[in-house]
Amino acid sequence: MGGRKPPPSRDEWRVFGWWAVVGIGSIWATWTLLSYGWVIAVITTVGAVGLANREEPGRSAWGFVTGMGVVPVWIGWVNRGADTPALSPSVWIWSGAGVALLGVLIFVRPRRMTPDPEDLPD
Repeated sequence: MGGRKPPPSRDEWRVFGWWAVVGIGSIWATWTLLSYGWVIAVITTVGAVGLANREEPGRSAWGFVTGMGVVPVWIGWVNRGADTPALSPSVWIWSGAGVALLGVLIFVRPRRMTPDPEDLPD
């Protein structure tokens, strides 16, 4: 009978974590593309292709979004003592945390399972 999927399994959390690493690498490569970012881009691309071929992404792919949010949090945290007129470190921290949290919340959100054909009315 149809219902809700159970919470993420330990294996789904593992795949979620690897997708987060790919997200971190992707955003870091984008921001540093003109220096060493191309190396990170190549490594991240190889990792993403390998991960996508080895594992069914499913809802664990939301780890990519979470990983993309981790980098701004780190940048804001490292620069938290800086007096920058352009963009406050708290903006980096809160916006990155929001993106990272969004990825986690969507990942753990229960989803409806499709009903079995036998359970459908004729």
